Amino acid sequence: MRTILSGLGAGLVLLVATACGGSGGSTAAPAASSGPVAAAASCSNTPGTGQQVAIANFAFNPKALTVSKGTTVSWTNGDTTAHTVTFDNGPDCGQVNAGQSTTITFNTSGTFTYHCKIHPTMTGTVTVS
Repeated sequence: MRTILSGLGAGLVLLVATACGGSGGSTAAPAASSGPVAAAASCSNTPGTGQQVAIANFAFNPKALTVSKGTTVSWTNGDTTAHTVTFDNGPDCGQVNAGQSTTITFNTSGTFTYHCKIHPTMTGTVTVS
């Protein structure tokens, strides 16, 4: 009886793995992602001297920004509550508290959309040419 149950359990695991895309064999490596992950080296918590985006009144200002490759963009929170700068297909710079900044240097061309995870109606775009 125990052998039959073990066999059924193994079959169920195989069925679930197959349904979830597992094959038990090797899988192809995921395709390289484009977007802010490739565009931004990393988020920094120090204000930069490049382009500035104000976070005020629960909005990013300017909402749309166009910059050249290699430009550093800083978001500074002028609200009294925390916000995030979270790219839709890339890094999440984490919580930016009142009076704090986060900075990213864009090294790849493209259009990069972002939002605040805490307040999802807050959105913005950085276009890098």
